[in-house]
Amino acid sequence: MHLPPAPFACLRFENLDSLTQLEELSALAGPVAELRREPMPAPGFSGSTLERMHVRLRTGENLRLVLKRVDLARAWTAFRTADSSGREARLLAEPALAAVWSAFACPYLAFASDGAQVGLLMRDLADDLLPDARTPLAYAQEGALLDALATLHARHWESPALDLPWLARPGQLLGMLGPRAAVEVASRQGPHPFFEKVAEGWTAALERLPDRIAALLTQAPEELSARYADLPRTLVHGDCKVANFAPLPDGRVAAFDWSCLAAGSPGLEVGWYLAVNASRLTGSKEGLLARYRGLLEGRLGARLADAPWSRTEELAILAGALMLLWSKALALEAGAPWARSEWDWWAERLGRLA
Repeated sequence: MHLPPAPFACLRFENLDSLTQLEELSALAGPVAELRREPMPAPGFSGSTLERMHVRLRTGENLRLVLKRVDLARAWTAFRTADSSGREARLLAEPALAAVWSAFACPYLAFASDGAQVGLLMRDLADDLLPDARTPLAYAQEGALLDALATLHARHWESPALDLPWLARPGQLLGMLGPRAAVEVASRQGPHPFFEKVAEGWTAALERLPDRIAALLTQAPEELSARYADLPRTLVHGDCKVANFAPLPDGRVAAFDWSCLAAGSPGLEVGWYLAVNASRLTGSKEGLLARYRGLLEGRLGARLADAPWSRTEELAILAGALMLLWSKALALEAGAPWARSEWDWWAERLGRLA
């Protein structure tokens, strides 16, 4: 059975336990006869757990749902972006951001929060996810995802909703995985295996880069974001890796994992897209930037002036490098066959900025 499209405002349950109680689940799709739960793998350092819920209705129909629980004290994205209340749940409860779900299909059905943890109940999109492989997307797949992002950005272009205090800020995204991240995490939470890897990668990256580029990347994130504070602001997903989206049979794209939802320039979004999805691009990075610009202009119904767009691209290069250059340095040291050309592209573009 397929549930009807999720409303812009999902059901808010009284507590986290309600998300697994038959009586409460019956409010979503009708009387529930049986619930079977099984654990699912989740990223090792995300601070979240996943489980698949097999729901049998009294009608005999079956549903497959996914329950995500986030421990805010353990979630490194929450710490690095100052999220103390569960940003993903805040999005679902915020009427001012309802237009998000005119850009993306909403996979969420219900949520609950107790202040320390957040629970999110959503459709199981396993059958619609793109294959997890280091191969380019189909041109139409890339276009659908970029157009959904452009629609999100156009819907919230210079919107008053961008002043919501719980949204992440540009400096937080730029510093989330930057050269100072490991030291800052260790001072707050102690040694962290993931951030120790980040530190190793940044040591390798900064040793390879000319001094002027290293000096640029090691500036305070707030100072770097201030350079681009005059650019138009919008709402950005904040973690636009391909794995966080699912193209649906009806042509829409579902989006989840909004824990880094932020107010800022779309350059932050496109830079992360270029860095994290490097092996999934259908063409060159320059081609993707041009394709996104055309889609955004179409959704805005206006041409973007060349000068501010050029600075948006500059921010994209800076953002992508600050978020993931450490990983590209590690890949280069490991001898990955694609790593040299990838590193050289980022180093050359950063050289222009510095």
